[in-house]
Amino acid sequence: MNEEKEEVRLPVKFIVNKDKTKVLFAEAGHDFTDALLSFLVLPLGTIMKILKKHKAPVIGSLSTLYNGLVNLDTFHFSTEDAKNLLLNPKSLDAGEHPRFDRAFTKARACFIIGDDLKVMRSVEGSIMSTLNRLGVAMTEMDEAETWNLKFGYKEMMALLRMMFVSRKPLTALLCGHKSTRGARQANPVVNKIGKRALLMNPKKMNLKVMMQKSTNKLLFAQAHGNFVSFLFGLLSIPLGRVEWYLHSSTGVTATDNLHSSIMDSLYGYDVMTAEAKDLLFKPPLFDDASCNEIDAQFGCCNDYLALTFDRSKSRCHVRGPGMYMVSDDLRVTPLSVSAGVSVINEMKVDLSDVEEVELQVGLEEGLRILKAALTSSMALTDGLIKPMLKNKNQPKQENIID
Repeated sequence: MNEEKEEVRLPVKFIVNKDKTKVLFAEAGHDFTDALLSFLVLPLGTIMKILKKHKAPVIGSLSTLYNGLVNLDTFHFSTEDAKNLLLNPKSLDAGEHPRFDRAFTKARACFIIGDDLKVMRSVEGSIMSTLNRLGVAMTEMDEAETWNLKFGYKEMMALLRMMFVSRKPLTALLCGHKSTRGARQANPVVNKIGKRALLMNPKKMNLKVMMQKSTNKLLFAQAHGNFVSFLFGLLSIPLGRVEWYLHSSTGVTATDNLHSSIMDSLYGYDVMTAEAKDLLFKPPLFDDASCNEIDAQFGCCNDYLALTFDRSKSRCHVRGPGMYMVSDDLRVTPLSVSAGVSVINEMKVDLSDVEEVELQVGLEEGLRILKAALTSSMALTDGLIKPMLKNKNQPKQENIID
């Protein structure tokens, strides 16, 4: 939706508890629900651009990754257009605004939306079972109020912002209550994607990290262009596809619920077509400059996720053979001896207490970095260092190479 065009405002009914401190649920038609679902087709870079424009708080390590991309001189990119394509990734919706006119659900369908963005048909089974699925007690319905509101561009962007910072985005938006981000407990990523995928894609990238010996604290990573291209390429992935990679378990509760609702409550109940389901559950990649890079790393191979990092099959966005410094929160800057020493000094670490550790980044590690970037300002520590330290004393498993 373009702000210069005539404003489209979508009606939504919010049921709020009597104390006006909590949104119990919302009732909406297909138009508002479609606008909400359209967030899933937006690339992460587009979302970061929108959130930055609307002065949203820092989102995990994605905000600093995006800002590093903005600030990195075009000299470091493979072509003049490479940086611009990363900053403005193509998607199912042209432009940076969710399209309010895109139909994912069938006309005249009605929906219930939970405070945590679980979406379901208006009544599933019975009123009692519907409220139970929403986590709403019958006593909370006593003297509950109904707020009839209309959502336009401004309100939808505020909701997008709240999705990433609150477990209860509707309450946070309408009642002004802050809520910490909640992460659902999940099995390790390797168990989600399957060990067969790892065996089918044994190739990995080398990464050298600088660590404090006495504390095992990550100081920064020294990376070649292929690893930096991988990081920047993450910004081209649509949110729904990220959810698909991580099986609706990114740790961002509201987006996890929105994505899982497609299969749990919407598709198969005559409110969403198979085509719409496919577009939302696993949105396609449209940016040619990123498709080779991302699908070579997170593509499909016999229905298993693949991660090759094979330079003969992928295209690097970033020019080589220069080296780059990657901070724990994924800020990318050119690497030099003076810059590295300066960072170590700023952290008040003695050079004698610094060691270089070589790591390999493959499918499992790549997905861990992606997941950590959504919720943590220490994406490299959480995605690489902690798993490495945890498994340090365990026997290493050899990769099987064809």
